[in-house]
Amino acid sequence: QSEEQIVTAFERDLKVTPQKTRLLIDIARIQRPVASAIRKRDFSIYVSIPFCPSRCQYCSFVSHSVEQAKKLIPDYLDRLCDEIRETAKLTKQLGLVPKTVYFGGGTPTVLEAEQLARLFGTLEEAFDLSGLLEYTVEAGRADTITREKLEAIRAAGATRISINPQSFDDGVLREIGRKHTAAQVVECYQLARELGFDNINMDFIAGLKGDTLEGFHATMQTALSLAPENITVHTLSVKRSSNLYNDAEAIAEVRRNPTAEMADAAQQMLGEAGYLPYYLYRQKNTLQNLENVGFCKPGYEGIYNIYMMEELETVLAFGAGAVSKLVDQQSGYIERIFNYKFPYEYIGQFGEMLERKGKVKAFYEREGFCKTE
Repeated sequence: QSEEQIVTAFERDLKVTPQKTRLLIDIARIQRPVASAIRKRDFSIYVSIPFCPSRCQYCSFVSHSVEQAKKLIPDYLDRLCDEIRETAKLTKQLGLVPKTVYFGGGTPTVLEAEQLARLFGTLEEAFDLSGLLEYTVEAGRADTITREKLEAIRAAGATRISINPQSFDDGVLREIGRKHTAAQVVECYQLARELGFDNINMDFIAGLKGDTLEGFHATMQTALSLAPENITVHTLSVKRSSNLYNDAEAIAEVRRNPTAEMADAAQQMLGEAGYLPYYLYRQKNTLQNLENVGFCKPGYEGIYNIYMMEELETVLAFGAGAVSKLVDQQSGYIERIFNYKFPYEYIGQFGEMLERKGKVKAFYEREGFCKTE
């Protein structure tokens, strides 16, 4: 279909606003060459570190306060390294080629620098990473970032990191349960630049408790003054397993927020500053039924984000709460392999969980799939 036909279908038949239609077309234009370059046996790697220094008000992920779960970390890392090594054997047998790596969580930088280095080393020994297009580590929260940890990430060959403020308003940060200030985020960002990181993402959330349209506008101005290569603008989602969900007064407050105006202001400011939208996804229970959008400077799109959100290629995921996604690009058929959700389950029932990874071999060896490209 032509672009004109697409616009007509979206605006007339689906009742999508012209602004949202243009957003989708711009994203598709950036994603098209990324998608067309994927080969049949390419895959991505996701590594889960489900620990955080504290739990944010809005968070629904399986992440545990490091104060409560610290004793689990050594055994967790042992099993995580085992899972990486055992699964890598399968990928080599099948001729699979890793193209992106993503360390997420939780907050990977709750680990000590030595623990990070061990994990990065295990990954490098297990997989041939020479053909990677992108290697991302979520440095995440400013209260976990140190020079030593950033140096470990840099030494591992990471090409992209996230330093995620969510807001540059100290009052909002306190409201959501963050134990760092906006100034600390800026210090961490400047340290990362000093150490040579030239592809940095920052996440922000529109609609947070205590925020205002003026405050969110100021947050985006601060972000643009720092000029990270990626800026992701999320919409607050009221999730059932979050602390926010059980606070009726807080929910009533955030539902009164001018969240749509915040998101529109961000999109306009980012566009005027030369950022391009490159991926979009929606979640349940977002304020005003809005979406999350990733923006980037030209040429700095987060490749893993596109692969994962659009389900374009297989993602092999490691760690507690991680879900592997096996993708047959030709047919669109997808299988999922679920790891145990909580770290203590992951550790205690590791043998059974590792058996599940055998589905990777069955998926790629099924009739018709083994044909050469």
